Amino acid sequence: MHKPVKTRKFIFLALLFAIGLFLRLLFISAKTLDMGAYLEWYSFIARNGIAQSLGTQIFGYNPPFIYLLAVSTLTRSFLQPVIAIKLIPIIFDIINSILVYQIVRTQYQYGLKPILGALIFWAAPTVIVNSSLWGQTDSLYTCFLLFTVFLLIKEKPTFALIAFALSIAIKAQGVFITPLLGILFFKKRIPFYSFFIIPFIYTAAFIPTILAGRPIYSLFTTYGTQSETFSKASMNAANLYFLIGRRNYETALYVGIPLAIIILLAWVLTYGLKKYEINKSNLIFSALVSVSLVPFILPKMHDRYFYPADVFSIAMAFFFPKFWFIPMAYQFISLISYMPYLFNIRGETIIPFAIAVNTITVLFLLWKQWVMTNDE
Repeated sequence: MHKPVKTRKFIFLALLFAIGLFLRLLFISAKTLDMGAYLEWYSFIARNGIAQSLGTQIFGYNPPFIYLLAVSTLTRSFLQPVIAIKLIPIIFDIINSILVYQIVRTQYQYGLKPILGALIFWAAPTVIVNSSLWGQTDSLYTCFLLFTVFLLIKEKPTFALIAFALSIAIKAQGVFITPLLGILFFKKRIPFYSFFIIPFIYTAAFIPTILAGRPIYSLFTTYGTQSETFSKASMNAANLYFLIGRRNYETALYVGIPLAIIILLAWVLTYGLKKYEINKSNLIFSALVSVSLVPFILPKMHDRYFYPADVFSIAMAFFFPKFWFIPMAYQFISLISYMPYLFNIRGETIIPFAIAVNTITVLFLLWKQWVMTNDE
């Protein structure tokens, strides 16, 4: 590599890192409506102490995030609460950058591409907005989804399912990767007995709160309670249910959920029983299809639920460089979906554009997956 070319590449990489760092610092003090709930929980823990607080039921999230929130209160003598809370997802941004690096490195052992993958993730607009402006926790469960796929690439299925269990213990959206696990089960890449570890790890994540005195039943009803918070077929998610509106909410549930189950079962059985070799390239591609397809065909999805697709599309593009436009599409889809909440823009005026792009993108991914597995 000529020295000027090498220098320009390092300058570009440094610029990506600097942009990601600068924007996080710029947004870290911003407060959104969701931050109000986090601040309320933070104050409760600070007033009552960690041990006593873990035994209560006031928190709307599963315990793993509350553990991290509790640790963040230890910094209250030198950090503003908002900054302390937002440092949680930002730290996971750093961990996720490392995981993206490791995943891309399985394809490119030498050269700068793994670093480039990590820094593109680090500087991705939706990642920055999600963690630093919004202060959301999607980077946490997505971290363990990335770890799940990395371990599957490394052919360590039992450890992969441990990571998967931790993901769904953090947020229910971790289940978006479940169809991929189904395919790998039928392809005999995951032995059936490994799945039994999931409920044990999931429950083990709650042990500190159980020891603190919280009723066990309440720990297994959090996701059910969350699902009843809103009665809309789509909370600004870029899927077709947004077009249905609030009036057809129950119809969307009664028709949409069974239909989604049928579609996902068909997808799992098609690629689980089809004769082709699972390699790291089509594994990462199938992971992207899984986390893209599930929120696209399910009702009651939220604006942030394509965050794993944002992340996995970046990793996928390094395995399939000709699909460089897919991560750009998901950046557009998610940013448009974020705008109604963050900037008080009417969703009806902009979300249809995201839906159109998302529909084309999902159909393209399904088509390419079919073509690729036929060619093998």
